[in-house]
Amino acid sequence: MRCLVTDYLRAYAGTVALDPVADISASKLTRAQAFDLLEPMRSRPVVARRLRQGLGAAWDHGLDAGRLPPETPNWWRLVLRGKLPSQGKRIGGAPVMQAKRVLNDAELTQLLAWLPNFSRDVQDVLTLYLWTLCRGAEIVAMAADEISRERDGLWWTVPRAKLKMRRNPMTVDLRVPLLGRARQVVERRLALARDSKAVWLFPSPGKAGHIQQKAIGVAVWWHMPYSGTRPGQARPRLPVTHWAPHDLRRTGRTMVAALGCPAEIGEALPGHLPPGVQAIYNRHGYDRERRQWRVQLDKRLEQLANAPAKKVKSEGGSR
Repeated sequence: MRCLVTDYLRAYAGTVALDPVADISASKLTRAQAFDLLEPMRSRPVVARRLRQGLGAAWDHGLDAGRLPPETPNWWRLVLRGKLPSQGKRIGGAPVMQAKRVLNDAELTQLLAWLPNFSRDVQDVLTLYLWTLCRGAEIVAMAADEISRERDGLWWTVPRAKLKMRRNPMTVDLRVPLLGRARQVVERRLALARDSKAVWLFPSPGKAGHIQQKAIGVAVWWHMPYSGTRPGQARPRLPVTHWAPHDLRRTGRTMVAALGCPAEIGEALPGHLPPGVQAIYNRHGYDRERRQWRVQLDKRLEQLANAPAKKVKSEGGSR
């Protein structure tokens, strides 16, 4: 184990330049010397914080074990404390400041027209994000036996076991009415699944049997204009940038709010649990309201899909 640790420290020291303090007695290290080691690393705040944390832990251990005089100050716990903020994620050299994204109407019009450039699987999953407001993990694991034709139309019942909040005792199966493009996607895939006697609507030869949510995000990234993955391989580039698949779910939820959907129904659409005691006392299923407001969402999305596309500057630039 000593060799393993020594090799690691040697490699790590080469990365973070511990040489300036390597030969200084731990008990005689000054605050200025600790500062001088960390200060040049401000441009790499994550590395600097990890180094500071690791050295602080080493000094704590030395003090606890009696290997350092009890009066030895642990300067690593004090120097630049709270002064090494992360610069955040960067895309194409630009900082990504906004953690969550909602596409505006002009961006949605462009994106809906561009969707056929994706593979059929990716196009269908992204369509379902918008039209159902469901999570990607729920969409890619859609099973044929979860789809039912009922008196008022086609429904998808997502079993509680597949939901993010499945461990919460208040969680129940999520009922999703399928309208518009969501109905078209599911009916087409359901027919294929039944013909091939497949379990999943998005089958894959992988271990899970269906495509993985991560694959959708990778495909979206692959088509971003700033994606450097396999730069020599040509492919169409997205006109709307700085978004991820889950942002479409957030966009759809924002759209129904803008259409006037009451908050409790709007939260029921994507399967969010009511806050606090509401989850205990309000056990209404909202089936009728789910269909009513998804009709409104479908109409609005089709309006945008059929609107003339305009070249717009993506709002994601500040993200």
